[in-house]
Amino acid sequence: MKKIFDNISKVWIIVFVILFIVTFVYIQLTAPTSKKTLSIATAPIGSDSYAYAMSYKALLEPEGVELEVIPTLGSLDTIGYLKAKQADIGFVHSGILLNKREYNFESLASVYYEPLWIFYRNDGYSMNYLIEATGKNLGISMTNDGTFDLAQKLSLSNGLIENVNTTYIYDEDALKQLKNKTIDIFITLATKDNQNIQNLLADPDVEIMSLKRINAYTQKFDYLLSLKLYEGSIDLYKNLPSKDVNLLSTTQNLVCNPEIPGELIRLFLKKVQQMHGEKTFFQNADEFLNSKHIDTVINDDAQLYLLNGESWLEKIFPYWIASNIDRLKLLIIPLIWLIIPLFKSIIPLYVITTRAKIYRWYEQLDTINKRLNNKENLSEIKRDIAHLKEDIETKTQVPLSYKGEFYNLIVHIELLENKIDKIEKSL
Repeated sequence: MKKIFDNISKVWIIVFVILFIVTFVYIQLTAPTSKKTLSIATAPIGSDSYAYAMSYKALLEPEGVELEVIPTLGSLDTIGYLKAKQADIGFVHSGILLNKREYNFESLASVYYEPLWIFYRNDGYSMNYLIEATGKNLGISMTNDGTFDLAQKLSLSNGLIENVNTTYIYDEDALKQLKNKTIDIFITLATKDNQNIQNLLADPDVEIMSLKRINAYTQKFDYLLSLKLYEGSIDLYKNLPSKDVNLLSTTQNLVCNPEIPGELIRLFLKKVQQMHGEKTFFQNADEFLNSKHIDTVINDDAQLYLLNGESWLEKIFPYWIASNIDRLKLLIIPLIWLIIPLFKSIIPLYVITTRAKIYRWYEQLDTINKRLNNKENLSEIKRDIAHLKEDIETKTQVPLSYKGEFYNLIVHIELLENKIDKIEKSL
């Protein structure tokens, strides 16, 4: 039995050497990127997207990935950074890249709601239609140029372009300018937790516009969503707001250049998920990340992550190791096709090699038999047979299961010896 295992072991050693070589070559050809840096373009310092990007940066640092945060003027400026390859990823509001095929960007995910806030000075009357801004002083946020893009589209659809006095201001100046009547209405995109929004919501001299035609806007601009700000939801004691408010909302989308390695995208989205996967004021738990509101083709690795989440490998190993193992999965099918025939050939190969130890002697037996038929020197033939028997006994070691064939060989040698005896008696 030991001989059997020795022979099988030799075959398996050859198999494993082949598999090792194939695996090594494959890993070298498809080795994961050494790139461990990413850059992300955000709105200006102090904006919501900038704050989120700084959180992503902190989450990525323990993974050995450096995230460079690049503040820009907003979504429109971010597109320029992405196009110039000065940023790998950028925050871009939904709708801005819609039908703009000239940009070769890919979407990673929609990450959070960013409502459109329309504030107006409380002069004792309510405003519920944008068209009521006709003839008034309109302030548009400079904090994010995505506000300019959306405000322009809404103003155009309401016929306001030529009928309002437009001023561009920073969000932190909006409350002061509303109160001193420099502007009558202020429009901005920001999250509810933004400090400037909190200040505006809390001031009794400022009201928030609840759009009555909210469904008309979401039908006309399918990248806009309708959110409800319920009475008292900001402050129950002060009953802020004093009534239910209909808000339009965009989503902040993460857009990237196509060259980012897949393992970095998956790791990046994992950290983004940690930031945006929980329930917040306007969103339910696990509502984000999603691909519902993206404007460009989705990145393949991002789509797999959004559909399946982390793989079991990524939950167990650091992502650099997981990415290597994941690549090896592509070898499984060809390796199976290689291993199965090798495995099937082990037993036949073992049988052939074992029997070959016995049958290789028959060539010499056949030669001796021919010499006997030619009646050559019998004493010399007898010496050759004796030497042959000695070689067979010392050099032919076979398992017990093949001893029958081994002793058949010995019997055939004895038959030759008997044949010699008969020839000698006949002489």
